[in-house]
Amino acid sequence: MVMETKTTSKTSCLKALLLKAWRERWTDLQWGINIKTVLPRGVSGDVYNLADCILQQAVVGAGANQLVLSYLRHSLSAQLVSHAAVLQRLSKYNQLSKVHCVFSLLEFLEGMLPGVTCCGKAEETVLATAVLSIACWLLTILLQCKGTAHLTQKASFLLTTLMNDDFYVSMMCLARYSDPELFTETNRKCIELRASLSDSDDLSKCIKKLENIDVNILSLPINSEKWPGALIQCWLEVKLVGNPGASTNSLAEQLRLFQKLKGFDGPRLFAELMRGSLLALYDVNQTSHESQWGAFAFLKVPHILLELAGKNDSNSIVSAIELMLQHSPLLDAMDANSSCSSLECLLGELVKARLITEVQVKHLLEKRKPPASVKLDTAPATAGIPKVIICAEPTLAGILKTLSTDYHKIQDPLLGMLHQVLTGKSFELILAVATVQGQLRILVTRLIRFNECSKSGGDKARAQLFDISFLMLVAIVQNYGANAVLDPDGESLFEQWVKSCMVERQRPKAPEQLLRLGDPDTIEMLLQQFNAGESDFKPNIKWQDVLFNIPGVMHEVLVAWEQGALVPSDVKRILDAVRGRMCSLPLAAAAWLCAYMRTAPQENLLKPVNMVQQLLAPPAAEEDSLRERWQLTCEIIRKMQRDVQLPLQTKSSHHLISRQPAIEQLHAAWSRAIRRGWLDHSSAKTLHCLLDTAGPRWLVSAVIQEMLKLRYRDQLQRGVDLALAAFHVDIRACTLELLSHVLPQMLYNDLQADSLMEPHLIALAYLTSYCVYTAFDAFSEEPEEPMAKVARLNEGEDGTLIEQLISALRQLMTIFEDGIQEGYITQQTYFAFYLIKSLVEVKVNSASALLAAIPSALVTDLLRTLPELFTYPILLHLHDVFNTHGRNNMAKDLCILRNYHLRNVSQENN
Repeated sequence: MVMETKTTSKTSCLKALLLKAWRERWTDLQWGINIKTVLPRGVSGDVYNLADCILQQAVVGAGANQLVLSYLRHSLSAQLVSHAAVLQRLSKYNQLSKVHCVFSLLEFLEGMLPGVTCCGKAEETVLATAVLSIACWLLTILLQCKGTAHLTQKASFLLTTLMNDDFYVSMMCLARYSDPELFTETNRKCIELRASLSDSDDLSKCIKKLENIDVNILSLPINSEKWPGALIQCWLEVKLVGNPGASTNSLAEQLRLFQKLKGFDGPRLFAELMRGSLLALYDVNQTSHESQWGAFAFLKVPHILLELAGKNDSNSIVSAIELMLQHSPLLDAMDANSSCSSLECLLGELVKARLITEVQVKHLLEKRKPPASVKLDTAPATAGIPKVIICAEPTLAGILKTLSTDYHKIQDPLLGMLHQVLTGKSFELILAVATVQGQLRILVTRLIRFNECSKSGGDKARAQLFDISFLMLVAIVQNYGANAVLDPDGESLFEQWVKSCMVERQRPKAPEQLLRLGDPDTIEMLLQQFNAGESDFKPNIKWQDVLFNIPGVMHEVLVAWEQGALVPSDVKRILDAVRGRMCSLPLAAAAWLCAYMRTAPQENLLKPVNMVQQLLAPPAAEEDSLRERWQLTCEIIRKMQRDVQLPLQTKSSHHLISRQPAIEQLHAAWSRAIRRGWLDHSSAKTLHCLLDTAGPRWLVSAVIQEMLKLRYRDQLQRGVDLALAAFHVDIRACTLELLSHVLPQMLYNDLQADSLMEPHLIALAYLTSYCVYTAFDAFSEEPEEPMAKVARLNEGEDGTLIEQLISALRQLMTIFEDGIQEGYITQQTYFAFYLIKSLVEVKVNSASALLAAIPSALVTDLLRTLPELFTYPILLHLHDVFNTHGRNNMAKDLCILRNYHLRNVSQENN
């Protein structure tokens, strides 16, 4: 046996003592007594290569000396030598021709394996390499001793034992990164040995496992949830109410993250997406939001599925549809509302996206049997929203094509087309389709171009083209926000008017500022014209001169009326002239009046409110084109009124201000969603309004309090999903508040902490980890919506937003670390463990950055306090194997858990 020895006087003494023991046939007990006279107190025999000395003496002859091996066994039991040292020395024995010695060493190893661990800090990292070395040695025996059946049988058994033990597998994963050369050698021998074995062989499976050993070799359990879930549908409602134009890619990325958080397979994720979109559409039946959700369900969802699944995964799509067919009441209700087969329309769009084939469609439709009470319209009618939406898609393409041509060549046809778009629900449908297809900005850009071309000149066609394009643009900006559709540096007339004059909820305009944009001479000229009841303008009129001076006109009229210079009939005559033939003028007038009313004292509101109401009166002209424009104008002005939240108005739950207390609004929306298992559109809008009124800290605290009231596990699971979806009104701000304020206050306030028990504690921990991962993902991406709320959080703080999130998580973990007291197990201790466990169970790209925020001392303290809750896979996934510090901590924690398990086995045996 070739072993390195350290020639010291102490080593010589040990060898002499060993020879004496063998000559005098000492028992292992005598050996234990006498060895202590040579070894200094508290010094391991590893320092003097004691294991090497004993093994050298044990294998001198043709067979192993069992007496000498008993001395090694006793030295292990007495902790005079470490398991790591013995394993290392065993793995270096290369005289495989001495069959009896090899077999005796294998038997000795078999006796060692049930108790291998380490008890000293110096041994922890060495043990991992020693275990992998033994595995490599066993592979060598299997390769070089094929003719000796009893050796290969024993080596196979021991290798299988190693690969079936989570502790040894974890140690070998660790060794892969701490000793890459050893792993490379092991890997080479695995490949060589597997070539001579069949794949069905148990040994072959173990060798393949060793060949591919890595952190993910030990999988963490996935929490399976009943179909259908609540998260995807609730999240869709909250997300699209706040950002209806969210891109396909961003939605797909978010869904992939949810898939990992919840452990969904592909078909389950796809089915949840389709079900969620159809539920949302069913909820808004016969409302102004029906077109938006119809376009999302039938046009956007296929593109999201294509992004998620690709064109080569039709089987997963089919499985998802079959899962949907189990939810037949929803499909029945959809069919009854639309008088057509919603499933057939959806499958048709999936075929267009090449996600499934016609044969698969036929097979799926055969499985779908609608009840006799549902009468489907088989004619190519467009009554049902699915068919209407699908027909609107080519219409939008035609409009965009028309708007891309030369203005002077198509002025009259374009005017007719735009008037037709305003008829009925056409404009609503076109916007919905443009939104889900990501073409809304293109539509706006082209409308602005035509609006610019027609901003000068008073001939009827040009004036109408300016008017209708202006109205359509205002309606789009009002519904989707200027940031979503306009270039921040745009210099067109319309973009300048939006920045300076348009009434927006989140961007109040100072009425005095609007007045400074006017010219006194132009204001006087307009006043004279309107006072004379004249609605027609000169042919050379420039509409920007009118629009930017209308606020001055309204100001003069209001002041004159308040001072008695004008009577109501005079005001009516002037306002009737303002809204005579151009709808953009009363709209501009209402914009200033609403901006004025936002800041005016309540006693001064009656007259401007009456002026707005007069602007909303139907026009005297009977032209069809004006009637369609006027309907859109009234919708825009009424929304302006709602956005300024006048105290004279009747409030609804969708407004920023409500007579109902915020906590009652939240409770009503929450209770309804928990009872149904899905979130309705009005509740989603309520959540957004509550964020605006009360702020993220109040919202997070209130939602968690609602969640903790739930009593049953299935309700609690639904509550976690609903809470996570609710926080997506602003997941970044909500998560920072959750980590920095809500959780510390809740966990360390005696009145609240005492009420936190299982399963609520575990549910709160999982909700926290979900929020952390989704917020990290949101911070990592370029935000699509304004970051105003997050920017406020960022004021006065150092570092990027991601660094703030990690810092908040680290601070929370530090609070837990400081709060752990030896011998005491509290709610905070349990919460800290379950939070770490839930963070570990989700293996996403951002996991390593977030897990690095967990102090290693906290993990060790929890491991010593709650060892029965930890598993080797948790520790394996928790620590970073790519750096030395992470590997050292992992080795230490693995051995702590190993020692706990060995103590339990010992107690059970006793």
